[in-house]
Amino acid sequence: MFKIFGFVVIFTVFSVFGCSNKKQGKEKDNKEKSTIEKEQNNRENLPEGKGSLSDYDISSDSPKRVNLPTELLEVSGITFTDDNRLFAHGDEDGDIFEIDPANGKIIKKFHLGSLLVVKGDFEDITYVNGKFYLIESNGKLYEFTEGNNGEFVKYQTYKTFLTAKNDVEGLCYDNETNSLLLACKESAGKEFGNDKTIYSFALDNLELEQAPRFIISFKDIKNNTVEGKFNPSGIARNPVSGTFYIIAARGNTILEISKNGEILDQADLPEKVHIQAEGIAFKSDGTLYISNEGKNKQGYFIEYKINK
Repeated sequence: MFKIFGFVVIFTVFSVFGCSNKKQGKEKDNKEKSTIEKEQNNRENLPEGKGSLSDYDISSDSPKRVNLPTELLEVSGITFTDDNRLFAHGDEDGDIFEIDPANGKIIKKFHLGSLLVVKGDFEDITYVNGKFYLIESNGKLYEFTEGNNGEFVKYQTYKTFLTAKNDVEGLCYDNETNSLLLACKESAGKEFGNDKTIYSFALDNLELEQAPRFIISFKDIKNNTVEGKFNPSGIARNPVSGTFYIIAARGNTILEISKNGEILDQADLPEKVHIQAEGIAFKSDGTLYISNEGKNKQGYFIEYKINK
């Protein structure tokens, strides 16, 4: 009788645990299924293109053009915030503009400094987790937060070993390494010859790494560009592909490079469309914007959507 009773108890215990495990397993399966379905939905909401350079109609003679006010005749760098607001800056003054990307109108304007606007040879701007970063051609980096219309904002500066000889013109954020990428337009030093260098400024320790993150080999650029030159004027990370795009006003070209610095593709920027391409930025959906100085006429930017 004891043996039979023991068997019943053991059988009951195993049955309870078995049901419990089955229930937990079912809940786990449902949770995994929910996660998979969520990922599938996210992928379905992405553009059909993958964000490669060939997904944009760069060769178009009539892309969407948005003209800018006279205050931005010498528009240089552009960037988007996390909520897809467009910001730009001029060439010589520390004035930061929020722009309506639909019509180019200025929404607001704030200034670096106190009472007087900071002067400098400003080349590019990027946005990272609530902060803006602005770069001068001599490698001096400015950090500040967004201001209200007409407000003067305080800033922090970081000096790098780059100088005016390097002529830093491009700046963007790489979220995978939590660093800023600084693209040099001119001298990369004797050891690099005609190649161009891109350095990494680590936001974890606020220092510029000694060795270049990328070295763009001039001989590897197709046809060495129309003008036989390649001098980077802007860099941006495509949020859809995760690759980096580099534009060169001198050379009228745009490159796509991998996370390892390999040249993936290249396209000529039509001179009739891009008088002087200076800034480059992406919206979160992969829409590409390239700003152009007006050369005494009118500053503007060109919009390229991913081909469907």
